[in-house]
Amino acid sequence: MTHAAPTKDLHELARRISEGCTECRSCQFRCAFLNEHGTPKALADRFLTTGTGRVVAFECSLCGLCAAVCPMGLPLTSFFLAMRRAAMDAGRVSLIPFRPRLNYERFGASRVMELFQIPPGADTVFFPGCTFPGNHPETARALLDHLRGHVPGLGLVLSCCFKTSHDLGRREFFERRFGRLNAKLKAMGVKTVLTACPNCFGVFAEYGDGLAVRTVYDVLAENPPSVDAALRGTAIVHTPCPFRGHGQIQERIRLMVAGTGLEPQKTRQDGALSPCCGEGGAAGMLRPELAAAWGDKTAKKAAGNVVVTSCAGCVNFLSQHVRTVHLLDLIFHPARTMTGSLPRPRGLATYLHRLLFKWRTVFNLR
Repeated sequence: MTHAAPTKDLHELARRISEGCTECRSCQFRCAFLNEHGTPKALADRFLTTGTGRVVAFECSLCGLCAAVCPMGLPLTSFFLAMRRAAMDAGRVSLIPFRPRLNYERFGASRVMELFQIPPGADTVFFPGCTFPGNHPETARALLDHLRGHVPGLGLVLSCCFKTSHDLGRREFFERRFGRLNAKLKAMGVKTVLTACPNCFGVFAEYGDGLAVRTVYDVLAENPPSVDAALRGTAIVHTPCPFRGHGQIQERIRLMVAGTGLEPQKTRQDGALSPCCGEGGAAGMLRPELAAAWGDKTAKKAAGNVVVTSCAGCVNFLSQHVRTVHLLDLIFHPARTMTGSLPRPRGLATYLHRLLFKWRTVFNLR
């Protein structure tokens, strides 16, 4: 398995950014982290001259907005990830602040939670991710039923993609655990993974050697569910960070929002320019105020409109700042989603619903 920004390449990345960054501040004025700590050139120069500054990258959300707006096309996200990896390799970072997220990751890949339900001869599996089945249980079941009605022999895999460890710079752990998952899927004959989670999509797209990855929105666009309710009103579409560089997915999602009857409003922060929700990179575990700044940006952009996103994690974080709903909830339960009557479990209840999703599948229960 290869990785995007190996620790050994940190010096090369820093030199490239030091030489290429014009300090135009196009990224800086959009990002509270860079606004506080300086331009990418300043951070790269600090590392090259003093060998310090690696730990500060754990306050970056790794959202990729800086790279998206950089007129020089610099690999800024790779640079900050490489800084995290170098700090982790050097033992400069305590994992204690990140334990809640790491425990969540560990539970998702535990024997209690994991499931590999792949019929003989099947080559496509649905990989819903960790958060979606627990936080949106009714929609998760409806989506699985719909997918099985249109993808013959569809399998179901419940596990974790280890994005948290990836972003924390735990390179060897991530490569070992995700590599094991990837190898197991291929050994079971899987060729295509359908994801409901943008983070899972991003991980499989970059590291899923030998596997094709598609979003469930591809299948839904080809085979839309029949829903009677037609909504009215306006909405803002929030693009999850892993979809930032995927214009076709962004457009498909906007069309699906419009298909519910809601009218997506255009802003100057749409698509590739969408701000992070605040969850990215687990930065909020160290600097909650920086994470909250992202949510405030989205709330300001929404200007009173409901925010629609395709990421369960984004729904959780943005809901602290502005009314936010999941697109899949809108597609399968439009009226109840907009009235707020569709159950959205919280806290420990989400773990129970994840287990119920597994057990209902194993025992074919409704």
